[in-house]
Amino acid sequence: MVQAHRIKALAIVGCTAVGKSDTAIKLAKRFDGEIIGADSMQIYRGFNIGTGKLSAAECDGVVHKMIDIADGDCDFSVGEYVKIAKKEIERTYSNGKLPIIVGGTGLYVYSLLSGCNFADAPKDDNIRRLLKLVAHFFGSKVLHVMLSGIDEQSAAKISCNDCKRVIRALEIFCLRGQTKTETVSRQETPYDDLTIVLTLPRDILYDRINKRVHRMFDDGLLQEVKSLLQYKNCTSMQALGYKQIAADIDALREQMEQITAQKTRNYAKRQMTYFNNMKLNKVFIDARDYGSIVAVVENFLEK
Repeated sequence: MVQAHRIKALAIVGCTAVGKSDTAIKLAKRFDGEIIGADSMQIYRGFNIGTGKLSAAECDGVVHKMIDIADGDCDFSVGEYVKIAKKEIERTYSNGKLPIIVGGTGLYVYSLLSGCNFADAPKDDNIRRLLKLVAHFFGSKVLHVMLSGIDEQSAAKISCNDCKRVIRALEIFCLRGQTKTETVSRQETPYDDLTIVLTLPRDILYDRINKRVHRMFDDGLLQEVKSLLQYKNCTSMQALGYKQIAADIDALREQMEQITAQKTRNYAKRQMTYFNNMKLNKVFIDARDYGSIVAVVENFLEK
């Protein structure tokens, strides 16, 4: 039985453009909640259009946290996210509000709610630089092969193209002589949590993505990227749209828009795969069925 003192925490996740923000704002207004962001790119200041940040008017009076908390040259880790997000959840709860975790970065949500502790894993900038050089000259797949030989379990969970996480896993092994799987601990969480994964039929989702990307370019995404080129080699510039534009800043808009839309659709596939495999208390609901979403939340809060 869930103990009475545990914090009720609701998470709204799903693929990009599925409608997470609109749904979360409606739920926050209905159930007196505040939103805790779980987007690995919305944490960066100045990266607004391409990451889909809401304007003050779009927030409609609902408090949003974990947005604009880092500069573009900051190498923000999962452990740092969990540490800060926990404090925001506790603050929200202590104020009598419902914490609603919202975003498409599944690793952030899973790490926060599952009890995985990344905070104590060691770091070393020199080792990171060396591994980045290896990736630069020989490719990220070489690093992934190295990780597979050391920590097969971690390698199976990390894409060979996710150079940042591959390097992190190798860094932990270099410093501790233990794999990431062995190092990362799991602790009991203080949350009584429910994760709602919003879904849409693929054709509808892809149409939304295409329209969203087109709107971002209309809203000035190209100009925004040009203003942020000092971060070209930083993690922040790996965000969809930013990376593609920065790689060929003089390309035609039509070409950049098509590439960005394609990359975003591919990313949506990876997101859904992650959410399908994510071991949390979760339920899948069509994003258009707001009535069912409300009913599930009401049942969760009444338990």
